[in-house]
Amino acid sequence: MLGADDKAGIAEIISAMVYLKEHPEIKHGKIRVGFNPDEEIGLGAHKFDVERFGCEWAYTMDGGEVGELEFENFNAASAKVIIKGRNVHPGYAKDKMINSLRVANEFVSLLPTDEVPECTDGYQGFYHLIGMTGEVEQTTISYIIRDHDRAKFEACKENMKKWAEIINKKYGEGTVTLELKDQYYNMREKIEPVMHIIDIAFKAMEEAGVTPKVKAIRGGTDGAQLSFKGLPCPNIFAGGLNFHGRYEFVPIQSIEKAMKVVVKIAELVAR
Repeated sequence: MLGADDKAGIAEIISAMVYLKEHPEIKHGKIRVGFNPDEEIGLGAHKFDVERFGCEWAYTMDGGEVGELEFENFNAASAKVIIKGRNVHPGYAKDKMINSLRVANEFVSLLPTDEVPECTDGYQGFYHLIGMTGEVEQTTISYIIRDHDRAKFEACKENMKKWAEIINKKYGEGTVTLELKDQYYNMREKIEPVMHIIDIAFKAMEEAGVTPKVKAIRGGTDGAQLSFKGLPCPNIFAGGLNFHGRYEFVPIQSIEKAMKVVVKIAELVAR
């Protein structure tokens, strides 16, 4: 099935609910299901009504390959760097022109070249340049900042401020304006006090014939935002592969395994 992220998760949850309805011999407690939009841009969970949802904990079905169980994710922020230049006739520009495009390149060169997505893995964080638009008068650079460690994450944001100050000192105050915005935080600190919900998912996978693979997410999930809103919400595999590309897909067999895990979780909680 194409569109694995996250049509697969929806299919798995609905299939599990259908299975439970068709098999009343499987005892379970009250189950609530929720869907929200805009996960990829981190906006949907902001408006999720946790109090109305009325649950002690939940799971998102939004992970990768079969067996993944995740309760750690990046701390995340966005950074917009706005650079103002000064345009004059190029034939008479000496000591007058400030080309914002060239200043933007200078700003980018201040960042560490090895702390980028293509050079990092595991728990390593990064600065990811995701956009640059402009002309001589003004250029805007867009970054996302990611790190699992909260202290390192905060240090990354301070570094962005420091680099902006360096450019302003060279070209004049107001040349660079930096806009930093936190997006979400590592849910580990909210999951650790209720680790029994990880134990339940782990056992559910084993009973469903799936080998659990506990790992950190090199990304984000709505579960992170929900956890900080008071609904601890680790992430379970949806079975998708090749995320965010034209070859993204999920095998039907993986959907079936994820569905069985959801059913087992419901069964185990009721024991």
